[in-house]
Amino acid sequence: MAVEIAGAVASIVQCLCAECSPTTSTSEQCRYLRQPKAALRILTEKTELLIARDADIRTKLDEEKMFRGMDPTAEVKLWLNNVGKVKAALFSFDGEVQAKKTCLCGCFPNYCVRLKLGNYVSKKIHEVDKLLEQSKFPEISLVGLMPEKGKSLPTSALVGETATIVLQRTWDYLTDVNSQIIGIYGMGGVGKTSIVKEINNKLLTEGHMDFDNVIWVTASKDSNTEKLQKDIAKELDLRFDDEDGEMRRARKLFEALWRRRSFLLIIDDLWEAFSLESVGIPISTNVRGGKLLITTRSLRVCRRMEAEREIEVCVLSQQEAWDLFRQKVGEGVISSPKLHDLAKKVAKECGGLPLALITVGRAMRNENRIKYWLTALSELKNSTASIEGMSSQVFAQLRFSYDRLKDDMTRSCFLYCALYPEDHLIETEEVIKYWVWEGLLGRSGNQMSKMKLGEMVLNELVSTCMLESVSQQGSTEKFLKMHDLIRDMAITLTRENSSFMVKSGCGLRVPPTENEWHRDLERVSLMRNDIRSLCCEPNCPKLRTMLLQYNSIDKGTLPTFFKNLQNLEVLDLSYTGIDNLPESLSHLKNLHALLLRSCWNLWRVPTLAKLDKLRVFDLTYTPLQHMPEGMHTLENLRHLSLSYTKVSIAHSLNLVNYKFLESLFLISLPGPAEGPALVDALASCTSLVELEVSFGCMKDFERYVASGHWGWLENFKFLIGDNDPTPSVNIGKNSVGFFGVDMYETSCPGWLPDRVIELAIHACPSITHLPIFITAAASKLQRCIIQYCERMEFIIVAGWLTFPNLEWLEIEGLSNLSLLCKEIVHAGTFSGLKVLHVRACNSLKTLIPLELGQHLINLVEIKIENCEKISEVISHGNNGDIDIVFPALEILKLSCLPELKLISRGIMICDLLSSVDVYRCPELTKLSFIVEIRDELVDSLKQIRASKKWWKGLMSNQENGANRLRPVYEEITEHSVDGEDSEDDHSVCSDGSGSSPIAPR
Repeated sequence: MAVEIAGAVASIVQCLCAECSPTTSTSEQCRYLRQPKAALRILTEKTELLIARDADIRTKLDEEKMFRGMDPTAEVKLWLNNVGKVKAALFSFDGEVQAKKTCLCGCFPNYCVRLKLGNYVSKKIHEVDKLLEQSKFPEISLVGLMPEKGKSLPTSALVGETATIVLQRTWDYLTDVNSQIIGIYGMGGVGKTSIVKEINNKLLTEGHMDFDNVIWVTASKDSNTEKLQKDIAKELDLRFDDEDGEMRRARKLFEALWRRRSFLLIIDDLWEAFSLESVGIPISTNVRGGKLLITTRSLRVCRRMEAEREIEVCVLSQQEAWDLFRQKVGEGVISSPKLHDLAKKVAKECGGLPLALITVGRAMRNENRIKYWLTALSELKNSTASIEGMSSQVFAQLRFSYDRLKDDMTRSCFLYCALYPEDHLIETEEVIKYWVWEGLLGRSGNQMSKMKLGEMVLNELVSTCMLESVSQQGSTEKFLKMHDLIRDMAITLTRENSSFMVKSGCGLRVPPTENEWHRDLERVSLMRNDIRSLCCEPNCPKLRTMLLQYNSIDKGTLPTFFKNLQNLEVLDLSYTGIDNLPESLSHLKNLHALLLRSCWNLWRVPTLAKLDKLRVFDLTYTPLQHMPEGMHTLENLRHLSLSYTKVSIAHSLNLVNYKFLESLFLISLPGPAEGPALVDALASCTSLVELEVSFGCMKDFERYVASGHWGWLENFKFLIGDNDPTPSVNIGKNSVGFFGVDMYETSCPGWLPDRVIELAIHACPSITHLPIFITAAASKLQRCIIQYCERMEFIIVAGWLTFPNLEWLEIEGLSNLSLLCKEIVHAGTFSGLKVLHVRACNSLKTLIPLELGQHLINLVEIKIENCEKISEVISHGNNGDIDIVFPALEILKLSCLPELKLISRGIMICDLLSSVDVYRCPELTKLSFIVEIRDELVDSLKQIRASKKWWKGLMSNQENGANRLRPVYEEITEHSVDGEDSEDDHSVCSDGSGSSPIAPR
């Protein structure tokens, strides 16, 4: 025992010697040994005061940062850093002390540690006292550094006018007080981020706009509210506490942004819309000028974010694409005569997508070997590109857009569109029907409900820029287009499981070999080739869709061609020369849709008795004279089209077997049919939702309308008269056409269905104006075509019809027409009119009375052709030279008007006018819209096409206006019958067909 005590004493002495401080007296050190807790209590109290002072200063700094955007001074930053070091050191030493309180197995206090603690406590009390003294900052000196306005981002130069226009539009919207949220959308790789980076950097360097902060955030692909909040806070140097929930984080963000005088928040690559309120972005309530700019691949995201401005970034034009490609490939390659044209073809295959042009251009840079260029072109054409970077960069970008589509149904519908040829305009209704017929939209529900579902899927694909919506001038049909590289990506995806064979539009003259028809195929597209015969026997038990339309197939088909295709559901042989369908077709028990439209040689279809699942049968424009054998057994038939066949209408009326029939097309069938028999047959189809049918006379049509059957229809087309519609009359759904009938044959007013949106009247001799019995349909009518009604003197009588929703009015060959509207024009008349076409109305002297013109606020296009006597477009009557405004007018075409002297006596204001054509109007020497030319018109006008002689006359009469428009003038060549310029001749240029031989030089 004595030995142990002696050892302990020796240990203490050794410790004392080692820990002796030259600055601390021996008495103080002994006091620490006796009463260590008292010293620690003093340090603890001072440290707590320091921590409280630190918290107060940080709170004040947070407020300054949040409310004024001010940063702490360098002195304050140094003080905060030193406080942090002291706190960390004290925490670390406390742990060490706790571990070494005793020695000798806990029998005695550890005096060595106590002595060390005493020295340490003395030192730290001194440091804490110093920091407390330094913390007495004057309030004004806490902050003083303005934070950086934003961060410059690396970017490459923008290429072409396309990007420049988007940049300028975005810039203009940022200065617009009514534009708080701006959405920029476009397909992946089109250059959205580059454009917005340019805006970010421009705001920081040029300072044109008074934004205090420009905040850039990239939305991650798995972004959510919390992550978005933290990303924005990071850019603001705003701290969240660990215990902060979503609402508290939102409040802090809201206050930090709202207190700023102005800010621009840029969120790049946003995939899903979010709630501004939930995140804490005060856009809608911030009167100080806060704005939100987003980029996304989805128009839907822009709209769900309630963007006031939506800007689409389109692919580059052909010239812009070539300029970018040349830059990346190198002029040394492009200047080679052997490679120049080949390089242009490779660039074209990139479809104007900047990402693809850059990727391919870099991969082919300084490549002078022609075989590699040929390989690259072949791979791009055949959707097999192995060019460096195409898979990892271009296709990966596009693939992610595909993966983000909302469900498997949408993805399947998208892949189906790849069955069409490259650059093909896809008819919207057609592709949706394919989806329905193959069951991609589900097996339950009626066809019309699934068509509406298909429209929703289509809108989703267009919204996400996977497909492009395309409209054709003068057509009521809607079209889609798939970008070449998106199509390549889609075909690449289908190759992963070998389910597609796509050889559409490839110029094939023979079908694929039997080795190519492998067993896993589900869809085959050979459409739009020149295959002459089907001379193989494919063995594809999983095949569901076969598209063979637009092939010759005039050399016969192997009788057993369909033998091993027992799972086939959709077969399209439309627009082929096939004359006799093989017997093996009769055994396709799973066939849902058999499409034989416009098979011009077809004379025989084998028995359909076994095709009990057949739902769709289309024989339109085939020369068949009899219904195929076994038709009576097709109890599941939903869609039947016999329009323009030679099947007698009497034979087609046995419809009682088709209790599920939803769509029926019986336009222009031969042979007489009594009105009651036709009406009874149609009335027996109680499931019909779509009907197109011809009636021989007005009384038959009146009888059908009186039956009320049409009221159950979603879509209809009714043609009345013995004459077939002329090629120039193309009317769509929910339409009625009268052809060569006496429209006053019926005495029953108000019989026209009230859901008619298109009306055509052709060669009806009895009418002098639109008859009053169309009143029921007038309010919803959108399109009206009137042709060759010889007695028609005016279109409407003012007062009883205003046609507020009419968008398209086309009149032609009305030889007695003198006015559009008789008597005083009422408010709202033709107020929705967008397109006005007038041809060959040779009694017409003026077209639009001033009173009517003042209501045409939505008029976009005026086209007047071959009217011999018209002298004024706008008739002022006794109103003098009053100015007239067409705020929406974009297109003005005047052709073969030998007596036209004026467009309007007053000034015509049309600031959106973009295209003007003047052809053979020798007396027209002035343009009313350039009397006092406006800057807005100069900016909007893209082309004036006219002869050189006419332009010289305009220059002499309106030199100032013509000079300002000279950059957009384009000379045209006029071809008269004898091949010479005949503008001095006052004759019209055609027989009234409306064609004008205008060709750009």
